Amino acid sequence: MIRDFLNHNRYQTVTTLLVCIVLMWVYACDSTVPSITRPGTKVNRSDLKAELEYFLAQADIRFAQLDRQDELKQTLFEHTTLWATTGVINPLGVLLSIGALLGVGATADNVRKKIKDKKATHL
Repeated sequence: MIRDFLNHNRYQTVTTLLVCIVLMWVYACDSTVPSITRPGTKVNRSDLKAELEYFLAQADIRFAQLDRQDELKQTLFEHTTLWATTGVINPLGVLLSIGALLGVGATADNVRKKIKDKKATHL
């Protein structure tokens, strides 16, 4: 009886099964794209958003580093021109320049450690 029904309504049965499979696939499976940080891995929308936020945070840190480096270069340039034009070396200016160099080095080291820690916790 079932065999006769399936034989008689073969195309309707196959179509119904295909529609059910496609509907289950559409509703059950997440859309995925290749990961930015992990090649060969597929991620869904929320994982991709987390990766993007991680990259934006890293970009902000790098821009802050560039700003500090540019500020240091500008300070050193100003002190050098002052020394060259007046012939007088300001001891306070020398100390401030050395302090700025040490501060940039310490900041860069701290940022490197933070990035390393974030990578360890992110992956």
